[in-house]
Amino acid sequence: MEDLPRVIESARLPLDIPIRLYLNDHCVDGHAVLPAVEAMAMLAQAVKRFRPGTDVTAMTALQFEKFLYLAPEADRVAAFCDISVYENGDVKAVLTTRTQSKKAALARVKAHAALIFPQQEPPIPNLALDLAASLEGVCFSVQAEKIYPDLIPFGPSYRNVAILHVAGQSAIAEIRAPVVATSAESSHQLGSPFVLDAAMHAACVWGQRFAGVVAFPVAMDRCRVYAPTRAGETYFAHVIHVRTDSGLLIFDLRIYDRDGCLYVACSGVRMKDVSGGKNSPPRWIGISEADQTTDRMAAGCDAFAVIESKTVAPFADKVLSADERKRFENMGDRRRKSYLAARLACKRLSRILSGNDTQTDPRAITTVYADRPRPCCPLTDGRSAYLCSVSHDDRFAVAVASTGRVGVDVEKISERVLKSRSLYMSGQEQALARESRLGEIEAAVRIWSIKEAVTKALDISLTDAWNRVQVRSVGSSESRFQIDDQDPCSAVHDAVGQHVFTLVCRL
Repeated sequence: MEDLPRVIESARLPLDIPIRLYLNDHCVDGHAVLPAVEAMAMLAQAVKRFRPGTDVTAMTALQFEKFLYLAPEADRVAAFCDISVYENGDVKAVLTTRTQSKKAALARVKAHAALIFPQQEPPIPNLALDLAASLEGVCFSVQAEKIYPDLIPFGPSYRNVAILHVAGQSAIAEIRAPVVATSAESSHQLGSPFVLDAAMHAACVWGQRFAGVVAFPVAMDRCRVYAPTRAGETYFAHVIHVRTDSGLLIFDLRIYDRDGCLYVACSGVRMKDVSGGKNSPPRWIGISEADQTTDRMAAGCDAFAVIESKTVAPFADKVLSADERKRFENMGDRRRKSYLAARLACKRLSRILSGNDTQTDPRAITTVYADRPRPCCPLTDGRSAYLCSVSHDDRFAVAVASTGRVGVDVEKISERVLKSRSLYMSGQEQALARESRLGEIEAAVRIWSIKEAVTKALDISLTDAWNRVQVRSVGSSESRFQIDDQDPCSAVHDAVGQHVFTLVCRL
């Protein structure tokens, strides 16, 4: 206790909180409660009145201990901001209410929110922009009409996540800040409270899918507002699940605009089930046995990354190196998105192989050769220790790396593979496809995909691969093939929806 700084000044400021109509849309178990982000803004306003020189855009040790319920018939709430100034310059603010007991003379004090405005800005881990520009992994997408009210039972004013993608450890949400006059007069300092609130919705949905709980924010280690979010604008929240600890889901989150400018960063956001187990996610949001993965692909090489093109943010081109940008600028809009997804996948490989480096500027990681069409996957220190291969279709971009020759392909299952089968399949392979238990189309897709992957692994033409590669057996997850008269090799497959991934490695 002797290590705690000494309080040198304190004050209790009355807060007269107007209950504007939109607050009735923020409900827990059918009761309107004051949102945590509104409480943050109100405490910032009160401290700014008391000590105008305080930087209220940096916060630490945030606690949202007890809901402040808003009575449906009331138009205002009487509350207090208890302020403590410490000798080290930190300022603590606590939002409290007081109720008088009918049977006793003593007033009951309840703390609803607390935070510290530190003298020194809190350190928040850096996240390189390419890591925020998309999701890694096969994602599950949720439209607004399914988020609200199925997953988050808030009214219209708080239905601000337009679309949400969640994957194994992260989520990306497109957020549209409504034009609403807020109760917190200081909203111009911290920005629209709806944006950060919606970012927490993304974390809540992630928790429902991957942890099976309906979690609400109860605490936060650090928060920094770099620029105030504005009503009427669109933002992108990137949420990362850091760990689960004693029933708490812990997240880091960041909010960007369309140009990739960072507006808000929060670390150590703690969320948990506050219903005592009464609330549970609907069955459709959970992971089922039918959900498909790319686990076989990941296990078959030294590094693997898959990105869905629909998760690529509008600011993704900001991460390109000079050589990457030269190619990008000569492309049409349709080609650009798949190119960006492939570059993001390659940069993730570089970071994974460099000890999960999250600090290096993505523009310093070049994933194309200046004089060759092949992709490359340098370590973030510039060394080239791995070979890599990239493929993309209308949904996915996939990149793989290996110390030996490696090739990857992703194809959409379609009847088109049968139209040109006489070009890329021998008579024996055509018979193999016709007789396959997978069905002729799925078998043909795998044969085509194997030859595409070998083309990349050996750096030969597609025509050469058609002639030199003979597929001997076709399976759902593994096939066998032969190059010239060499010993047979294995190709690994994963299927996700109507897409087949194929990996050939260390040929």
